[in-house]
Amino acid sequence: MLLRDLTKVWVSEYEKIKEHGESTKKWKFKGIKLSVEEVGKEQVQKLDKTKVYKLCKEDAELGIAHLNLQHDVNELDRNSAGTIDYSIINARTTMNYDIQKGNGISLTDISNQENFIPDYIVTDNPRIGNTTLYKLEKYNGE
Repeated sequence: MLLRDLTKVWVSEYEKIKEHGESTKKWKFKGIKLSVEEVGKEQVQKLDKTKVYKLCKEDAELGIAHLNLQHDVNELDRNSAGTIDYSIINARTTMNYDIQKGNGISLTDISNQENFIPDYIVTDNPRIGNTTLYKLEKYNGE
């Protein structure tokens, strides 16, 4: 199956912070942004510069995925009243990304933001053949 109409999404994860007896979720971008200066002069001398730039680019892209986002209308996407729940999106990909249950998915660039809330939460990620299906539910910050 050929996946088309891919959407660039930003993946985030949370850590629980306990303040005054209550726990809150602090979201952070899952990718790592490195520059050539942060890699270090010693490594630049050991490797040639094209390899160092390639390593920096790969590390910068860790938290970015390209997914095929679709609303699949079927019996599983209905709520208890029988109406279609449009807050559920199915995202498909044939690539191997490090996206786990509970990770956040944002449709806008969050790589430079400190305080943000993701648009969707991954609730399931079954593998069907060579395609991974991520079930995304709309997240309102609770």
